[in-house]
Amino acid sequence: MRKRSTFGNFQVWPAALAVAGVLCTGALPAFAEAIQKSFATIANPALVLHSHNGTVSVTGWDQNQVEIVGDRASGDMDVLIEGNAEKVTIKTHPKRQNLTQEEARVDLTIRVPRQTIVHVDAEQGDIAIDNVEGGVSVEGVTNSVTLSQIHGHITARTVDGPIVIRASEGVVQADSISGDLQFLQVDGTQLTGTTNSGRIHYQGSFGLGGTYKLHSYSSSIEVQASPQASFDVDARSIQGAIENRIAFPSPPRGASSLQARRTGRSVQGRVNTGKSTVQITSYSGTIRLSGGR
Repeated sequence: MRKRSTFGNFQVWPAALAVAGVLCTGALPAFAEAIQKSFATIANPALVLHSHNGTVSVTGWDQNQVEIVGDRASGDMDVLIEGNAEKVTIKTHPKRQNLTQEEARVDLTIRVPRQTIVHVDAEQGDIAIDNVEGGVSVEGVTNSVTLSQIHGHITARTVDGPIVIRASEGVVQADSISGDLQFLQVDGTQLTGTTNSGRIHYQGSFGLGGTYKLHSYSSSIEVQASPQASFDVDARSIQGAIENRIAFPSPPRGASSLQARRTGRSVQGRVNTGKSTVQITSYSGTIRLSGGR
């Protein structure tokens, strides 16, 4: 006899009216199931999600509860949910091979306590995580990843999906083989952005006195520093060009401040007091610098 799963039961409502509509008109999917489940938790639980395909939205809120709602497009997809006060685990996976992307979709909207530690492992589908302070880790393949208002340890990796991180701070690491990386108003005690052929864009103030490392092998890296930014920059491209529009001030006579230097395909200089350290490297991509005071 097949052993019953220990994963928590979730409430499912077959969309009977939609099915009836299919029989009459053929205009709607023949299968649709809604998912709803909630768990009372501590203030800082862990959320672990393994998603095969579908959109994922995770948002922090001021309740000690994990709330999960979603839609399963096909009966050929398993949705397994297990949880207690300290950890909630969600897994979606196909029951058979060769499902179409539409048949494999499981779309999930999840609310978690703001201090939750979130880990998402996904293959396809957009991922959006917002307003979480316990730390976030995302592993994707072709996924588009958007992280907003995240505080703590932030890790995001994809194969060829773009990664956007905005209005966040902490220890930040974003990596992709061919996906673009965008950092918009992101401050890090350590920030690392690496891609092989994707573009990198940083816009912000390089705050927290951190160390920022941006590296692309063959694509462009663009930095737009805000007027209040304070950093030392060392930009180097082995075979690419550097387009610099930052006016590095000359230090007073006898001062020990880093002076602007330009040698071949490298630029070094200081903006304001040089509180943070910015290292930008590319093998053949163009590096563009602008902003500052």
